[in-house]
Amino acid sequence: MRILIINPPQPSIGSRIPREQLPPLGLLCVGGPLLDAGHDVTLLDAELGPLSYDEIVHKVVTHSPQVLLIGHSGSSSAHPIVVELTLRFRQKLPALTIVYGGVFPTYHFHDILTQESQIDVIVRGEGEATVPKLMAAIEEGNDLSNIEGIAFRRNNQVVETPPASMIQDLDAYRIGWELVNLKNYGYYGGKQAVVIQFSRGCPHLCNYCGQ
Repeated sequence: MRILIINPPQPSIGSRIPREQLPPLGLLCVGGPLLDAGHDVTLLDAELGPLSYDEIVHKVVTHSPQVLLIGHSGSSSAHPIVVELTLRFRQKLPALTIVYGGVFPTYHFHDILTQESQIDVIVRGEGEATVPKLMAAIEEGNDLSNIEGIAFRRNNQVVETPPASMIQDLDAYRIGWELVNLKNYGYYGGKQAVVIQFSRGCPHLCNYCGQ
């Protein structure tokens, strides 16, 4: 299946400073398993530049994917950008399946699916194991309610499936480094780096913390 992954431009994020840019590690972590599952996967990093809305829409329409995955690194300020872009994608490609993931949609999936009819499915939590199962179900036309860790609409109602189990072996899911040209990225004075944030190992149960 032809899949396009998009890292949207963001107005407020620490991964972009003048002339330096971090690769979208979270999306690469999802892209690797999709490649290994045999899908035709391309990643469009619209943070590089950053690209304008018109440039992004043009690239998406030219690529004409069957499924579009869009996600960001947790900054809530990126959500309005995702909304605007996905509205434009839906207008140009009515048959496109749009999947949205990341920290913000994980917590706010009900509001998003209620308010944004152009978004078809939301991946909640870690996507490395969930997304390949979701793509297989979409490709084969199977019932999405059997996929843990997602939310979607059915008969104008939001369906929330049970949470996916935490991945026990993170090394079982390969990072898709080949989806980007690492020469386009640099940080800390031209050095190469990636940043990852996650809550594994935290002993607390705070109800306000996304990390």
